[in-house]
Amino acid sequence: MSIFIIMTNEELIEELYHKAHVKGFFHELHDKVNELSIKNKFKCRHEMVRTAYDELKKSKLAQPTSHS
Repeated sequence: MSIFIIMTNEELIEELYHKAHVKGFFHELHDKVNELSIKNKFKCRHEMVRTAYDELKKSKLAQPTSHS
């Protein structure tokens, strides 16, 4: 049995911004989305936010963590 969750584009954008907030890079996501909106021509805003989120998440995972 499969369960599918269908989200509107606005809900997807909200979810990605919320995840970025929880992970500590909300403002970086906002800046990256603005940067992409200037540099690229995306058909849909949700694609631009998804691309920005994926790029930042990948770069955050690649950074070494500091242990206290």
